[in-house]
Amino acid sequence: MDLVVIEIVLWAGLLFFFWALKEGLSHVESDIESLSLIPNAKQVGLDSRHQGFHRPERVEEPIGSYRDAQIYRYAVIQGRVYQFDRILPPETGMVVDADERCVAPGLVYQECAQRL
Repeated sequence: MDLVVIEIVLWAGLLFFFWALKEGLSHVESDIESLSLIPNAKQVGLDSRHQGFHRPERVEEPIGSYRDAQIYRYAVIQGRVYQFDRILPPETGMVVDADERCVAPGLVYQECAQRL
């Protein structure tokens, strides 16, 4: 009988430990992002400089299409040259770095050093 009680207490302690671990780690990611401990972390949402989609001034070298929109390897936006990086479906929410621009319908271009 004593072994059964000890085993039940140990199982209860293990369950409590896992519950406490889960509760303690549930907000670690948001705490890290809010403290900006990771310098190149992607920011969720668009800041005031990134409201909506950008419109390229010039584009070069078509490489494909997405949702009936042409994808170009290079785009000039606000006088800076950007290279196509990835597709970001609008329904997933905007997630872009400071050196990236999003063109409708969700084409993400990253700033590059190339001159056009």
